[in-house]
Amino acid sequence: MQFVFPFFLISLLCLLVPILIHLFYFRRFKKVYFSDIRFLKEVQEEKSTIEKLKKRLILASRLLALFFLVLAFSQPFLGTKQKIYAGDSAACVYIDNSYSMGLKSGGEEALSIAKSKAIELAKAFQSGDKFALLTNDMDGTHQRWMLQQDFIDAVNKVELSPYVKKLDEISKKQIALFQTIGAANKVNFFISDFQKSTLTPISDNACTSYFLPISASLEKNIYVDTCWFEQPVFNINATNRLMVRLRNSGSSSSEKMRITLKINEAVKAIDDIIIPAGGTVIDSFNFSITREGWQRGEVSFNDYPITFDDHFYFAFNVDLNEKVLSIEDAGTPNNIASIFKNDNHFVFGRVNSGQVNYSTLKEYSFIVLNQLSEISSGLAASLKEYLQSGGSIYIIPAVNASLSSYNAFLSAQKAGAFSEAIEQQGRVTQINVQEDIFKNVFTRLPKNLETPLLKKYYPISAPFNNMRELLSTSVGTPMAAAFNSENGLIYLQSVPLEAAFSNLQSMPLFPPMIYNAALLKRNIQTLYCIIGKDNIIELKQEKSSGDQVFTMSNGQHEFIPENRSIGNSVLLRVSWALPVDGYYTVSSANKSVAVVAFNFDRSESVLSFATREELKKLFKKPTQFVLDPSNTGLTAAVKKIKDGVLLWKLCVILALVFLLIEILLIRYFNK
Repeated sequence: MQFVFPFFLISLLCLLVPILIHLFYFRRFKKVYFSDIRFLKEVQEEKSTIEKLKKRLILASRLLALFFLVLAFSQPFLGTKQKIYAGDSAACVYIDNSYSMGLKSGGEEALSIAKSKAIELAKAFQSGDKFALLTNDMDGTHQRWMLQQDFIDAVNKVELSPYVKKLDEISKKQIALFQTIGAANKVNFFISDFQKSTLTPISDNACTSYFLPISASLEKNIYVDTCWFEQPVFNINATNRLMVRLRNSGSSSSEKMRITLKINEAVKAIDDIIIPAGGTVIDSFNFSITREGWQRGEVSFNDYPITFDDHFYFAFNVDLNEKVLSIEDAGTPNNIASIFKNDNHFVFGRVNSGQVNYSTLKEYSFIVLNQLSEISSGLAASLKEYLQSGGSIYIIPAVNASLSSYNAFLSAQKAGAFSEAIEQQGRVTQINVQEDIFKNVFTRLPKNLETPLLKKYYPISAPFNNMRELLSTSVGTPMAAAFNSENGLIYLQSVPLEAAFSNLQSMPLFPPMIYNAALLKRNIQTLYCIIGKDNIIELKQEKSSGDQVFTMSNGQHEFIPENRSIGNSVLLRVSWALPVDGYYTVSSANKSVAVVAFNFDRSESVLSFATREELKKLFKKPTQFVLDPSNTGLTAAVKKIKDGVLLWKLCVILALVFLLIEILLIRYFNK
């Protein structure tokens, strides 16, 4: 038993008053004179026993009447673990309105049940108490304190939403709201299906938190988890392969389902698949591209009853040509041009090291420093900006290279260093096929693969411990290595393209290695973004400035994202919740510059819900309680939990009863 006003219990000292009266008043004796007491003795002894019983019953009734009267003022209660506050209350109610709440529970939508429960909760409070409503939308009209009827009206307007929030995010928002109100009693309510993907511990102990699970019938649900292309470059009128990973999050296998791939609204491929319960299938689609520019892709199917994830959007850009530049000294053999001259995707250019137009370097996607005798300070400064914009550089040292100029540039980029040339026989012992630069070069390594020989080389070291060996050798230094630098990539080769150093240039391995290095980019725009996540979108701009204004629009909704210029790149940030999924066109100065695909968060597609027992294990702090969703009288149940079983009325009744007993004892006992 607990008390709202425990300090009133000090009044129990008043119980001493009837005891003292009993001890001193009822022990006074009176003299009565009789002429003959022979018959009086017998009567007096009998009456004495009855009088003692009467006096003790009267004393007991008085003590009990006073006792229960004091308890009534102390307001005792039972059935709750938390402290009950006197004064007004504030309740912040979170209703999960994510798409999974669209599932049926007993023939009724889970969200509809959650809204009814929220209204029942509100009715458990006093009319003057304040309420705040939170949903996954984080609607500003909800995040305010309102009276009971306004709260009920707001709850009735809640609809399903594509946005997903974790419980700790909701809890932090509730704490922020409570800081704006001075109510004595602060209570949180979480009404959700409690998908396991959204469950996070809640550390707040300042407020009492209640969790009301709304269970829905489990259904199978098929969704696209992700997609990717096998090749890094798209060729017009050639076969391109898209890989799609589909999952079944339900407990039953899917029937044969038709998957459709569309590119620019045109159907390009169709496939029928079956996905086992809880299983994953990776499907591939071959298609061709007929034009350059931005392409809009969509993978779709029909999967009832959960339909929000039946469409998966992606977008990619097809460049007709990419520029490759070889910076050389006069008289450098034309050994790099032969790798790119017969490929329509690349436009190859050569320039003498003394005639480089530094302002045009950002136009190239790949630059080869082809056996330069030195790297000038001007070229080094321009290459630094080029790397900041995400470019890739392949460095082949010269026979008589000025290593000090090479290492000054590499040191500034934290990308390894060359040592003085060493004459030593050796061989490539390992090809790191896990690196993307060797992707599609080998289906599998032959057992007796002939590898390049070393005769003389510049040892490559990694002062910053960031080297990835591409071609390892028997002499302890790689023949080729890769380094991340700024936003780009630097490749180092330990040998010039001379027979006196090695036979690398004559090996079949060399051309695809250089070609793939030109294809790879460290910063490649992702095929799609997830709504509600912190998405960074990189745009390549020949002329970029901080004064540019970019807009994103899907034809119905338009907004201005955050943007930041780095070199010839612009980074757009979209971290808020968009109203719909699909394609958004990025424009600047009334010119379309990119297309970005946005998809809803697929965490809602995983139909895995926490049970009431699991919730009790997770939320087991003294101020956290899991309610029973099957309780039909939720208003009364919450009142009982919030206020406890109030006993003051019973105490008043008992006090009156014992006063009545005292009166009856005095008036009618022994008459």
